[in-house]
Amino acid sequence: MGKTEAILLLVISLGAFVIPFISKRLNLPSSVGEMVYGLFLGIFFKQFVEHTPIVKFLGELGFIILMYLAGLEINFERFKTTPKKVLVFYILSILAILGFSFLIVFYFKQPVVYALIYLATAIGLLYSILRDTGLIKTPFAQSILILGSIGEIASLLTITLMFLYFKFGLSFEAFIHFAGIATFFVIAYISLKLFHLYIWWNPHLLKHFLTTGDASETGVRANLANMFIFVALASLFDLEPIIGAFFGGMLFALVFKEREEVMEKLSAFGYGFLIPIFFIEVGLRFDIFQLLQPHIITKALIFSFIILLVRFGASVFLFFANFSWKEVLLSAFSLAMPLTLLAAIATLGLETNILGEEDASAIVLTAIITGLLYPWMFKMLVGFLKIENKGQEDVQVNH
Repeated sequence: MGKTEAILLLVISLGAFVIPFISKRLNLPSSVGEMVYGLFLGIFFKQFVEHTPIVKFLGELGFIILMYLAGLEINFERFKTTPKKVLVFYILSILAILGFSFLIVFYFKQPVVYALIYLATAIGLLYSILRDTGLIKTPFAQSILILGSIGEIASLLTITLMFLYFKFGLSFEAFIHFAGIATFFVIAYISLKLFHLYIWWNPHLLKHFLTTGDASETGVRANLANMFIFVALASLFDLEPIIGAFFGGMLFALVFKEREEVMEKLSAFGYGFLIPIFFIEVGLRFDIFQLLQPHIITKALIFSFIILLVRFGASVFLFFANFSWKEVLLSAFSLAMPLTLLAAIATLGLETNILGEEDASAIVLTAIITGLLYPWMFKMLVGFLKIENKGQEDVQVNH
């Protein structure tokens, strides 16, 4: 390890430890603080990033764990307790977000990749905001987490298909790849189901896969093995590793219900260090002076506005899912903070040359703006509309 690499690793490690405390004092999401910290580090170290393999490796590993946890945290049990009629309108709302995103791109003759920015939906930041506002146990919060989970799955599926399209176009080769991917996920799901059935017949083995605290930490090992298997298989199918990680976590969540203990352990491992390094590395990739150029700021503001606009348009369907007008208003803001997926799109787009540096910079700035502005507006609206975490008369979804 060279001296420059050692110094960069040192300042990143210190930042990963200190930034959450500073972010909390400034009332910022820690991931936004980490990206901004990375941008400032980029002033001094940007030219060295490509020559520091350990930092790149830690960032990529953090990215993979982040997406695996995103899949693992999807609560499929909520889907089962939601009436089918309500679930249909949730799905229609998400499909409307996708439809409006592509409609805007085609109407204004923008690059097709911009649709991924507008449709991106993630629940990572949303979950922490709902927790901070004390709404996490309310019917509205549980409903919006179901809606966000559907959106995140749809976003990742669309990103997968779009990256296939960018790579192979509308060709027979693209169809072969898609068929292979579909077959892979069907086989993976059946395999996990059979494995779960085996565990059901041998319940004494369950603790080895879902519990922690034993000397070998077999629950953590099982999940890490599952994650890396899906990452490896995704690479074999010419998919991005993070897409394999997400679907690996999602399938594990679909099969194994009682996974809170192992999720807590993996979250501590990921969010404790590796995931912050990913967000810092995202900032490191970009030039802060380029991000502050007027045309980049303008583009990022337009992206941020359209992200919110399409969600307002799509939220009309939620009236038919027994949402009050207050909940519909809040739902548009709650689904308009896809920080993790925007960071993913910027990173993947830059690595695959689908996005230029200017567009990628605008997406990173969009992630920062939406990660700062919309959570703040959401919290302001919760207070203004007098939505309480107790006595949920103001927030009542009649499912």
